[in-house]
Amino acid sequence: MTSEARHGLESRAIQVPPSITRELANAAMSVEGLIPLWFGEPNIPTPKFICDEAARSLSAGETFYAEGLGRPYLREAISGYMSELYSKPIGVNRVAVTVSGGNALNLAFQCVLEEGDTVVTLTPAFPNLLSIPKLQGARTVTHSLEVKDGKWSLDVEAFLETAKGAKVVLLNSPSNPTGFMLTRPEIARIMEVLRERGTWLISDEVYARTVYSGKAAPSFLEVSEPEDRLIVVNSFSKSWAMTGWRLGWLTLPPSLTPVVEKIAEFSIASAPPFSQRAAVVALQQGEEFVAQMAQNYKHARDLVCSGLLAHEGVTCPVPESAFYAYFKVEGVTDSVAYARMLIEEAKVGLAPGDAFLVGEPGWFRLCFAQTDEQLNEALDRLAPFLANARETV
Repeated sequence: MTSEARHGLESRAIQVPPSITRELANAAMSVEGLIPLWFGEPNIPTPKFICDEAARSLSAGETFYAEGLGRPYLREAISGYMSELYSKPIGVNRVAVTVSGGNALNLAFQCVLEEGDTVVTLTPAFPNLLSIPKLQGARTVTHSLEVKDGKWSLDVEAFLETAKGAKVVLLNSPSNPTGFMLTRPEIARIMEVLRERGTWLISDEVYARTVYSGKAAPSFLEVSEPEDRLIVVNSFSKSWAMTGWRLGWLTLPPSLTPVVEKIAEFSIASAPPFSQRAAVVALQQGEEFVAQMAQNYKHARDLVCSGLLAHEGVTCPVPESAFYAYFKVEGVTDSVAYARMLIEEAKVGLAPGDAFLVGEPGWFRLCFAQTDEQLNEALDRLAPFLANARETV
């Protein structure tokens, strides 16, 4: 009898499967000399100018509760940043500061979901994207991306057919784990159809600035009106190397903002004020850093993809954004077992494709937000295993 059954625990939280990547990582944390490429975060600490502002805020005694929707100065900074980025006014009354992008997603779903509702999304997918609505009693339906001409691709009309009857469509573009990115025409078409149907769209755009051409990825905010049924999720984690700060934001219809404030009060109360001070500086002074990091990731992408594609049995669609290579190793029949073997024998940590809701074995995610030295060493260690995958697992 499981401990859950013994204690009579039958909540949805008990039934949601644990993170495969987290289980692998936890078991391998003590492996000496391991190169961990499974988690998705920049390999450098938060820039000093951002940290210095947080320190100033702490020294000034800003350690008390803040407003539920965020400090007015940060909401205004986000409004200005988004308005400039997308050349379209985004009012302060549409902005809610959250404790991380994950918290933003939870709040968004709590606003619009009822038990039994259907949520449709794309796979491969970051597992949290589906676990969050499941925790609220929703039914999740998935539609698979395809690989065409060496890149990830979406048949938009087929996806819209899958989404018929859904209460919510959830999209993550740019995508974790694939680096897939919707085009502006695709975004416009999806927004048009969902508006006609009255379907809610939750758009996870936390990798919006991690793109290899242009300033930002196409956003649904560019093709929407303020009161459209659209909620956009953003985070400071990826673009400004602030994963540990746990700070994000939502862009909402103005009529939904008070609802988010009410729900947030019962879970987070408010984001830390000193983090919010630092976030303002990130937005106002961080453009050079964001642009440089995008170029660094492009270089790392080219290094990793060329190294992986040098092996005949490897398929690696070249990502257009984010900082992941999502690739398939021919002949692998058990991705989790193969990942465990690589930890033990190659001392390289990869996230198996099973973690991203892919039924086909042999897929893996490699986070290339690392130094050239680390990536070259990882590729060298992986090479003999990739070259002989059929004989390995």
